[in-house]
Amino acid sequence: EELGQPLPLFIKWDDADYGLRAGEHGYGTVTMPGTAIWHMAWSDKDDAIDWQAYFHLRNRLVVSALHWDAPIKGLLASSLKATIKHLMCLEYSTVAIQNKALADFLAGPEHIFSILESALPEVRKMRSEYPDAVVLPGATSLPRPTGRTRVHKPPVSLPAIGFRLARGVLHQLRQEDPQHHERPQLNIPTQDARWFLLCNVDGVTVTTADGRGVVYRQRDRAKMFALLRTSLRQHIRLARKYNRMRKVYRDALPALSSQQKWEAVLNSEVAARG
Repeated sequence: EELGQPLPLFIKWDDADYGLRAGEHGYGTVTMPGTAIWHMAWSDKDDAIDWQAYFHLRNRLVVSALHWDAPIKGLLASSLKATIKHLMCLEYSTVAIQNKALADFLAGPEHIFSILESALPEVRKMRSEYPDAVVLPGATSLPRPTGRTRVHKPPVSLPAIGFRLARGVLHQLRQEDPQHHERPQLNIPTQDARWFLLCNVDGVTVTTADGRGVVYRQRDRAKMFALLRTSLRQHIRLARKYNRMRKVYRDALPALSSQQKWEAVLNSEVAARG
């Protein structure tokens, strides 16, 4: 009655928002010693790059707008760094849905409530248009790779990181070799799918985290630049409008978290389903 209902965020960050709201009203949250719940291992999930990546970013922005008063510079830097890493790892579907996440956040709280039911199907449809999101039964369904998979140790010194990064950027600027979209260069497990390896290939299969198959990541320079341009435009909009969005979301919080709002949404869904 005092805190209101959870926000319409579907998954990701709704629990964090409720805890922050509780703290702002003087209710502390604690960890109970000796208790636990079962949860699948994070290493068995691709939630940083699959459909959940949309909700991670969009809802992070919503919660930050509601509860965070610091400058946005750090958040922008973190988001742009993640975008560059995803592009260098040939995770184009992730960048596409994160661009949508930025746009949906900037469209405002009423928009997010209006897409409560449609957001997930739309995100899944968007992802299906990119090879890195299409799960194949296994690497054996494709021709044998042209290269040999070796263990690649991550660069740790600044010169080594700079060298790998520069070499990867130069490779990304070159036209991709289409033959590697027919026959992969490497087959690698998910734990080895790191930027310093993937930024130098044009086609590679990567095992999904849950082991149910592989995805065939294919470098596409034109697609990469198109996604990057869209991302930069959205980040510029975010930088310009973020302070205003803080006020918009905070002003809308009482209505968004009201019982009446949730009743209206749920009743409309029941009516729509007949």
